[in-house]
Amino acid sequence: EPFATAPDDSVGEITVTCTHLSGPATEVRYTLSLSTGGSGNHSPRRLRSGPNLLGYNLSSDVARTGIWGNGSAGTVIVTGLLKVGPGVGNGVRTAVHPLYGRIPALQDAAEGDYLDSIVATLTY
Repeated sequence: EPFATAPDDSVGEITVTCTHLSGPATEVRYTLSLSTGGSGNHSPRRLRSGPNLLGYNLSSDVARTGIWGNGSAGTVIVTGLLKVGPGVGNGVRTAVHPLYGRIPALQDAAEGDYLDSIVATLTY
């Protein structure tokens, strides 16, 4: 809606699954980072519909205070720890990380389907 007076918020999730079926139980520390998408910047990211752009961003906290990125330019990365191995959850452990999206208010957007592609990188 053009010039909406309230932000448009959404919630998703990224799930990390680790499988370790033999050998001793171990702890797996990992980080999750998100790419800039088509904008080339973490802030603001941009949804695109042809030549039209709509600013948005992604966060790992419900207050949407930090921008989920790769740790550069003030962005945050998400870290996790999974204990896996035989006898620990049948060797399979899963962690779910919420992903909070927000399109800020008061953007004059033309009608259309707006898209962007974000790459999540898991490092362990």
